[in-house]
Amino acid sequence: MYSPKRLFVALIISVFAAELLIMSALSLLEPIPQWVENALDAFLDVVLLLPILYFWVFRPLKKLNAELEARTREAESANRAKSAFMANISHEIRTPLHVLIGLGQLLRRDPDHPVQLQRLDQLCATSDHLLALVNDILDLSKIESGRFVLDDGVFLLGSVIDQAREVVSQLAFSKNLALKIDIPPACYNASVRGDSLRLSQILINLGGNAVKFSNHGTIHIGVSVVEENPASLRLCFSVLDSGIGIAKEDQARIFLPFEQIDGSITREYGGTGLGLAICHRLVGMMGGRIWVDSQPGVGSTFSFEITLARGDRIPETIAATPSVPDLVGLRVLVAEDHPLSQEIILEMLEDLGCIAEIATDGVEAIECALAHDFDLILMDMQMPKMDGLAAARIIRTLPGHHDKPIIALTANAFVEDRLRCQDAGMNDHISKPVTPAKLASTLSKWLPDLVVPGEETEQCKCELSEALAKISGLDVAISWWRSPERLADYCVLLNKFVKLHGQDISLLREHLAAGEFYAAHAIAHNLKGIAGLIGARRIESLASEMVQALRSGSGNADIAVIEGACEAELARLRVAIRTLPTVEESFVK
Repeated sequence: MYSPKRLFVALIISVFAAELLIMSALSLLEPIPQWVENALDAFLDVVLLLPILYFWVFRPLKKLNAELEARTREAESANRAKSAFMANISHEIRTPLHVLIGLGQLLRRDPDHPVQLQRLDQLCATSDHLLALVNDILDLSKIESGRFVLDDGVFLLGSVIDQAREVVSQLAFSKNLALKIDIPPACYNASVRGDSLRLSQILINLGGNAVKFSNHGTIHIGVSVVEENPASLRLCFSVLDSGIGIAKEDQARIFLPFEQIDGSITREYGGTGLGLAICHRLVGMMGGRIWVDSQPGVGSTFSFEITLARGDRIPETIAATPSVPDLVGLRVLVAEDHPLSQEIILEMLEDLGCIAEIATDGVEAIECALAHDFDLILMDMQMPKMDGLAAARIIRTLPGHHDKPIIALTANAFVEDRLRCQDAGMNDHISKPVTPAKLASTLSKWLPDLVVPGEETEQCKCELSEALAKISGLDVAISWWRSPERLADYCVLLNKFVKLHGQDISLLREHLAAGEFYAAHAIAHNLKGIAGLIGARRIESLASEMVQALRSGSGNADIAVIEGACEAELARLRVAIRTLPTVEESFVK
């Protein structure tokens, strides 16, 4: 075996031998100029110096680099182990936090003293803040451990923008800031493939930061097309604020985990420095890039570009299924706070043969689940006292409810809502408007052992069905066509809808005139959900436009146009109901 020392000696002998041979060969020739001899000597000296440098300098340096790489690998392995540990215990961390939050909301029901209520409010607010921080830490840990996988589903880009607008607008209203959304109609209606939840998370995070660091002005969220082809869209998203701004030398490091520009800013505005780091990682995982343009004292613009594949949108059909399952005797708990929604869902369940019970909020849903044995629970996400997510988490901890099917019921159809429901322990997600076919198929899916296949039903042919079919803008679900009695029940619901919501536009105008934008938004959002539930598609569409106009801060003239159209549509439906054969004139006054 050759040792490095022996190789070094052999190399030196070889170099000297080569020099002697060359000099001997040259001496046989004619006299050589001195400069040639000098050049040859210099060349041979350099050749001799190379092995010396290798053994005395480069070889020890190579050894040091190898040791450094080994230590780096050890550190990375330890970091991955830490991240994997955090990712593994995410459920164990979140579950007790959810229980604490739920218990706090339960205690808020009937406080014995105003001071107690104030302290419980502080407890719930602090718990929510702690949960948000824990979620950020766990998200970053999942990304670093390599366990974070992006979803790949088809979604409408507008749904992500609406989700971000919903959250950021509430934050902006709380600080008297305006919110402006700028997205071309073609982008809003574009069907794409990707992870809508994480895209929404990025926009909400950037929008939340914009609100946090701004005390006046307008928050702008914009979307533009950078490049497009038949297969994909290259989109640029931007969030602009008029906040404190960021110095040039600090702009690069704000995307690093746990980095804050200044300790004084952290003390004033809060935060962990994880939000932008998560955004940076998510954009990178999507194959994009993120950057910031900012000027201290003027504001900042955070932008990111990503490429999304085009997706084929397959609209959900409300057509009748060839058969309707027999769900007779199934006990279903419906947690829903809106009276008309309660009645509609009860009608659907009773028509399917189910025995249903209503809970008007999350707290009551927990009490009902404790008192009775239900086969399935339908849970609205947004309710007073306690929302559906918190209620579902607590119900999951009750004896005998570990495997109980809990189905989310909500007016939103975003992918993020589905994942939030899954994280809360729910089994599935039904978006409003709920149709009997959708309800029946979901019940059959989660209670297959209790469902008896039914027989095909025929559409009712009667004078009332023909009259309903002539009302434009009304989409009557197939389940109501089973009999004249069912259609008559549907007409009663239409009448109640007009009586309950006929003055919504007038009330909305009053709130806008008083500067109560959040209350006006709540009326429009509620009208949209109920109109969709009963199949009043034109009113649903106009109410949806109203919601978008209020969120984006549109001018009074634009809002007034939508108000007038929606009010006229409500009046037209009111008149149309009077003409129905089985609905008496006294119904509508």
